[in-house]
Amino acid sequence: MANLVTSFMLWLCLISYAYITIHAAPVWPRGRSTRFYDFKIQTMTVNKLCNSKQIVTVNNMFPGPVVYAQEGDRLIVKVTNESPYNATIHWHGVRQILSCWFDGPSYITQCPIQAGQSFTYEFTMVKQKGTFFWHAHVSWLRATVYGALVVYPKPGVPYPFKYPYEEHIVILGEYWLQDIVQLERQVLASGGGPPPASAYTINGHPGP
Repeated sequence: MANLVTSFMLWLCLISYAYITIHAAPVWPRGRSTRFYDFKIQTMTVNKLCNSKQIVTVNNMFPGPVVYAQEGDRLIVKVTNESPYNATIHWHGVRQILSCWFDGPSYITQCPIQAGQSFTYEFTMVKQKGTFFWHAHVSWLRATVYGALVVYPKPGVPYPFKYPYEEHIVILGEYWLQDIVQLERQVLASGGGPPPASAYTINGHPGP
């Protein structure tokens, strides 16, 4: 009889443990709706400051494409690396709830996306809205590989300020006439700081 009671209590403990384990598991944030984007990291020729040079961009755009979403949306971004350099994309300011492996810093949360390879980022904008920033997170490619991430409030939820009359995205950047990969190698070899930028840019354009 004692063995029967002991067996029964053991099974009861196992069932209770299984119940607690199952219900304590974190719930993957699925998102209200899913938005898909296709990023192709490519080189292109630009003409700025009376000089032509090759830069690395996304979808041959400088700055790169704007990613739009609403609070609670799930974002799936396939990144194909058609450049000769390793690359990743970091989603600056996104909290990455249960998706930290899609945050983007190379050698920290993921291996770099090698030339000719692809990687798909998948995350949900959990309780976040506003304007964010995405950029490359390998070496100094972020000098030209960057863009905006705009997350609107949920339907029916007002802005935390007066509704804007117009909306414009403004991204400030730096631009060097030197090849950015070669410049990085020179700076690392010297042990000093980077030289001043050849120009500052607004949405990829230098001043007049």
